[in-house]
Amino acid sequence: MKGLATLALVLLAPLAASARPADEVRGSYAALERALVARDAEGTVSLLTAASLDEWARLRALALRGSVGEVEALAPGPRLAVLALRHQAPVWLLRDGPPRELAAHAVRAGLVDRAAAQRVELADVAILDPRHALGQLYAAGLPSGFRAGFRHEAGAWKLDLGATLDGVGRVVSQVSRTTGVSESAVIVNLLAAATGEPVGGGVWRPLLAD
Repeated sequence: MKGLATLALVLLAPLAASARPADEVRGSYAALERALVARDAEGTVSLLTAASLDEWARLRALALRGSVGEVEALAPGPRLAVLALRHQAPVWLLRDGPPRELAAHAVRAGLVDRAAAQRVELADVAILDPRHALGQLYAAGLPSGFRAGFRHEAGAWKLDLGATLDGVGRVVSQVSRTTGVSESAVIVNLLAAATGEPVGGGVWRPLLAD
C-alpha cells in the first residue's frame, strides 16, 4: 500500500504543480477586482502589465481625438473600448498625464461598479506557457464567452489589457460571422445592452475637436 501511495504522489505531483499558477492567476484577478471596487489606484495599477498602461493611454487618446477612419481601422476589441469610452464620455477622461497616472485617474473616478464586479468571476484558467495565461470570465455563474489575458511580469500574474481585448474581439468577430451583421454593428448592440442606453452616431466622432 505504501508503494502505491508513493506512486500516486509521484504521478499527481505534476498536476498539483500545474494547478498552482492557475490559482495564482485567479488570486490576481480577485485582488484586481477588489482594488478596482475600492478605487485603489496603486493596487490596481500594480496588477496591470506595463503594456496595459500604454494601451490604455492609446485608447484614451483615440477616444478623445481619433478620426472615424482611425477608429474603424481598429481591431474589434480596441474599437469596442474606444466606442465605450465615447459612449460614456466620463469627465475624468480629460485628465492628462503619463500612462500610469491616466490609469490611476480612471480607477479613482470609479471605473467599475461594485454590483457588476461581484457578478463576474474568473474560472477555467489555462496556463499557455510560463509567462502567459487565459481565464474564462463567468457572469452570474454562466460562461460569458470572454477571456481575460494575463502575463507573468515582475514576479506576479498581471492582467494584460491587449490580450484581453484580443479575446473580446474574437467574440465580436464570431458573432458577426454567425449573424451576418458587421462587427461595428455588433459592438454598438453590445454597448447598448451593457449600458441600457441607445448608442447614437456621435460615438464615431472624437470627443474633442481639433
